Amino acid sequence: MFKGFFDLDGPFNRFGTFAFDMIALNLLWFIFSIPIFTVGASTTALFYVLGKKIRNEDGYIWRDFWKSFKLNFRQSTIIWLLMLIVFSIARFNLNSSHLFGSMGKALVVFQYAILLQMIFISIYIFPLLSRFYLTIAGAIKMAFFVANRHLLTTIICILLFVATLFITWVASIFIFVAVSLYAISAAYFIEKILVKYMPEKEGSSLEETGSEE
Repeated sequence: MFKGFFDLDGPFNRFGTFAFDMIALNLLWFIFSIPIFTVGASTTALFYVLGKKIRNEDGYIWRDFWKSFKLNFRQSTIIWLLMLIVFSIARFNLNSSHLFGSMGKALVVFQYAILLQMIFISIYIFPLLSRFYLTIAGAIKMAFFVANRHLLTTIICILLFVATLFITWVASIFIFVAVSLYAISAAYFIEKILVKYMPEKEGSSLEETGSEE
């Protein structure tokens, strides 16, 4: 029954390697996100490493994470800061909606619509940056298009995120793998979509593509 269970390529070692990788990536993401403004670049690097794992490509966690972090730093950071600004403005408008009288209800609906689209975009934009050469405007447009065209996957990713928050709230120890496990779960579904938008004559990993302005 347990024959081969403890072999180098057996279930025990595969699970152990997977668990170690998830903890290591989770830690890297937290460390590189500490300045806050680097969250975008850190998230892009996380999706780059996990994308390679899903595609069964050879790679090294630290080397690949650092490579993507440097290569995508400028665009990921600008996009992340733009997203923070939009979220902050929407929150301010929602808190101030009562000041607009009868127009307040319309403003609330409009702001929630904006927030919903921002959530949609945030699901895809960093995986996109980890996979394609895209300008900042191009990345935002493509994330908006993909998120709304593939609503089922978008909803699945949102549910995965909510489930991750819930599990972490119930069992705080889960925080050591929460980010990386959400990312690899979401990347599994997102990867199936991104391959549909791959250039016909060139690959999509950072060895062949990356982000540029």
